[in-house]
Amino acid sequence: MDATDFTWAGKRHHVTRTEVLRKLKGAHLGPIQKHAVEAGGVLHPVKEALALVTGEDVLDFNTNQARSVFRRLGLKVTRVR
Repeated sequence: MDATDFTWAGKRHHVTRTEVLRKLKGAHLGPIQKHAVEAGGVLHPVKEALALVTGEDVLDFNTNQARSVFRRLGLKVTRVR
């Protein structure tokens, strides 16, 4: 899928695969704890990556929600530890 829609805390979001790849390119996020999304051949921590893409606070959603969004976009999500 090239795009997905979701709602958190009453806010509607529309995210595209292209937008995710563009925003994560060259991004320096925190260390990966357990879960990562691969974007452009680089692993990023899932929650921090989704926070960057959506502009939402990383504490406003959980790991499973972030993993689900990236999977719906066809991105590889993995457990690293």
